[in-house]
Amino acid sequence: MLIKSLKMQNFRQFKGNTAVDFSCDPNQNVTIILGDNTFGKTTLLQAFNWCFYEIVMFDNNPDFLLNLEVANDMTNGDTETVSVEICVIHNSVEYVISRSQQYVCANNKVSGAKKSQVKVSYKQPDGQTESVRALEVQNVIENILPKDLSTYFFFDTERVRSISTRKDVSDAVKGLLGLSIIDSAIKHIGTKGNKKTVLGKLYGAMDTDGDKRARDALDMIQSSEAKREAIKDQLETCASQIKQYEARKGQLDDILRDNQTTSTLQKKKEDLERRISTERSSLESTTGLFFKEFSKGSLQMFAQPLLGRASDFLAATKIDDKGIRDLTAPTILELIKRGRCICGAEICEGNDAYRHLMEELNYVPPESIGNTVRHYREKLSSFSKNADHIYDSLTSRYQEIYRSKARIQEWEDELADISIQIRGKENMKQYETELLDVKKRLRELSDKKERLIRDDATLKNDIERYKKVYDSLVAVSDKNKETMLFIQYAEEILDWLSSTYKEKEAFIREALETKVNHIFEQMYHGHRRVSIDQRYQVTLLTTIEDKEVAAGESEGSNRVKSFAFIAGLVALAKEKLIATAGEEGFNLSSEPYPLVMDAPFSNADETHTANISKVLPEIAEQVIMFVMQKDWRYAEPVMASRVGKQYTLKKHSETYTVLE
Repeated sequence: MLIKSLKMQNFRQFKGNTAVDFSCDPNQNVTIILGDNTFGKTTLLQAFNWCFYEIVMFDNNPDFLLNLEVANDMTNGDTETVSVEICVIHNSVEYVISRSQQYVCANNKVSGAKKSQVKVSYKQPDGQTESVRALEVQNVIENILPKDLSTYFFFDTERVRSISTRKDVSDAVKGLLGLSIIDSAIKHIGTKGNKKTVLGKLYGAMDTDGDKRARDALDMIQSSEAKREAIKDQLETCASQIKQYEARKGQLDDILRDNQTTSTLQKKKEDLERRISTERSSLESTTGLFFKEFSKGSLQMFAQPLLGRASDFLAATKIDDKGIRDLTAPTILELIKRGRCICGAEICEGNDAYRHLMEELNYVPPESIGNTVRHYREKLSSFSKNADHIYDSLTSRYQEIYRSKARIQEWEDELADISIQIRGKENMKQYETELLDVKKRLRELSDKKERLIRDDATLKNDIERYKKVYDSLVAVSDKNKETMLFIQYAEEILDWLSSTYKEKEAFIREALETKVNHIFEQMYHGHRRVSIDQRYQVTLLTTIEDKEVAAGESEGSNRVKSFAFIAGLVALAKEKLIATAGEEGFNLSSEPYPLVMDAPFSNADETHTANISKVLPEIAEQVIMFVMQKDWRYAEPVMASRVGKQYTLKKHSETYTVLE
């Protein structure tokens, strides 16, 4: 397929009519459209997607395609049209694909029709133009460029997703590379379980009237076949996932083995950090208790020397203390007032008891300080003992604080040494955690695979058993004998097609992988290669100790990988290598495809820009690129000789851009 021209009418910022002719010269197969950000480069790419598939990916108001200046000039009752027309050459036939959408102004509001209108026409050998029937339009477009592959050939570098995370595109890739013919034949013959296929219809045509056992056997065969098909798909998915997880496990094992010392040091570092944290908490608690006790008992402790001197003074002072301990004057006076002692003796003025009590009044405070001195001496003794206890406790607390600070300092010094040793090295813990998850997933997938294999074997045995029953029951009539012969022919053709397809598909995938790696090596400087699995998922591999493992992908390496895959598809189609596959003479040749690329050099350095500029014109039949001026400075010296058409986007306003 070659793109001859693009015409737009009022499509986003391209007001009025805009036309672009693309270079189809094999020697100058590059068309360059220059423009900075917000100038309309992405709009041009989206015009292709909208015209072919009615898909747009604008960030701002994506559903409104009419030029805003045109929309603002509309009044109630006015209508305007948005249209895109693309002229392509496919299989030597010129096609014109056009899509349009009407916009109307009503109640001072402009809105578009819910559905756009698409038309396809082509030129017959005699030059007459023939329109494709409406029901066949989308099939024709899909035949020209499959929708599943459109993002590979209408390529937005700044939006591209990793190929390795995309959905299974194997059917679309096989169609592009010419395998769909055999695949369609295999699906057409089908299986017994699918009543719409050849084999399903043949089995369904067997005369089973009057024999319920035969009908039941056929139902069981068809049901089991359908289940086996589902299991086959699950097994393929399971095998692909196991391969990916095993590759990642190998990579993680190598990383952890190569960094075993680092892993040990990181675990020790984590242990030291936990110990320091615990010790700091303990230190904080001990320090708090120290100050609490100090605040409460410091007066007693620091007053001890003075209190000792007072105690020595009182001990040296001879104070006659004849008083009764704790006896007070009010107590004596109360006894005299009552007239009777607590022992029961009568107290009256003049008797011995009265005289004795009156004498005791001379030995109690305030008449005598004997008791007061005695009480003071006792308090001094208790005070001294308590002060000794406080001192011992504070001493113990301080020693613990000192030891705790020493431990923290020791651990922090050790932690600093470890940090220096592992500085700049990756965190092994995250890899250890990931490895555990990968191993768990592998066990689950392995169990699932074994279960599916067992289920498939059971279903296969059931089919063989029911087939014997069925064959024995229906082989009695001449019609059934003839049908059985047709079934045998169909099954033999199916076996031949399947083996042929498997052989050619392996050849194609190997050829594609070789081509992609060849291109990848030209674009990327490093020691990596590309692997393509049975579902055409792409993985970057690197070699570690003679073992290939999945490599981590940066934005740059992923972009180069995507470029290489796309370029490989285009190059393989261009070279028509598929026509030579095998020996059966199938014509599997595919049509060359162009590359339409928005910002192909985005975030690429000067070296990668030059490498990409050199490779793309060589591998693609046609290259159309929307490029920023700053990137073109690095690409032009390499690509200029291959440029057949060049345009520049001129931005008049945020809503109006022209192409010159």
